[in-house]
This record gives sequence, structure tokens and C-alpha cells, in this order.
Amino acid sequence: MEPQNKLHESLQELIGLHRQLYEVVKAENDAITNADVKGTYEASTAKEALIHWIHQAEMSRQAVVHALSYEEKLETRTPTLREIIIHYQVGRPELSQQLQVDLTSLLVLVDRIKKQNELNGKLVEASLKHIQNMKKNIFGETSHQGRTYNQQGQKNTASANENGPRLVSREI
Repeated sequence: MEPQNKLHESLQELIGLHRQLYEVVKAENDAITNADVKGTYEASTAKEALIHWIHQAEMSRQAVVHALSYEEKLETRTPTLREIIIHYQVGRPELSQQLQVDLTSLLVLVDRIKKQNELNGKLVEASLKHIQNMKKNIFGETSHQGRTYNQQGQKNTASANENGPRLVSREI
């Protein structure tokens, strides 16, 4: 099989793995939104496995590129995909076009995965902030004054944050 076809197959494998990863990060978002601990764990485990397989596929793609650069006598031993696309534009425009489609698909998927992961991260951060606020509400502020009387001999009045633990908050 020609190295050019191996490169296309390698890119197709990477695209397939990235599509799976995108579906997993969307499922992770659903699990986070629904507070599904088991679903979040499963999505996290699946992401870890897919990232491993993507790394393996990328290593394979790099080996194909190295062989291709040797066979085609390219200037560099590790040309970028864009450099390979440009190299084939004159002699094999259909291959160049196919590799460009592969590259574009891969870049779009990577961008979507990145954005979805950022959204998932924001959801987790908001959840953690909410939990911290709930802890403050239930256990009270740690900075409340322990003194009953001030230096002038008058009784201290507790502020809203100094009431100690409370189970129900009043919102206006």
C-alpha cells in the first residue's frame, strides 16, 4: 500500500477516535448536568481510554509521515500535514484535496472537543462553588466574633455572617 493511502487511513482513524471522544465529552456534560456520579465516572474513564488510543494513532501517523517524507524525498523528515498537502497539490491534486478534507475535519473535531471540555470544566467549577456556599451556609462563617461585649461594654450585635450555622437561608 502506498504511504499516501496509509496517511489517509491514519487520518481517518484519528477522525473516528476524535468523533468518539466528542460524543463522550457530550455524554459527560449530560452526566454533570444531571448530577449522575456513575455517568460522570464512566465518561471520565472512557475519555482516558480514548486519549490513550488517540496517542497511539498519532504515533502511527507520525511513523507514516516519516516513511512518506523519506519516499517522497521531502525536505524535512517530519513535515506537517499542511506541507504534505502543498507538496501534492501539483502532482496529485485529488490526494491533496482529500488530505485537506481530513485535516479540516480533524481540526473541527478538536475545536469542538476543546469547547465542550471547557464548558464541562465551567460546570464543575460552578458546582464546586455552589457546594462551598452551601458549606458556609450550614456550618457558618469561621470569622464570627466569639466575644459577647465590645470594648465599650456594650453587647455586640451579630451580623448576618456571624449568626453561626443555619440550615435555611433567606433570600430577598
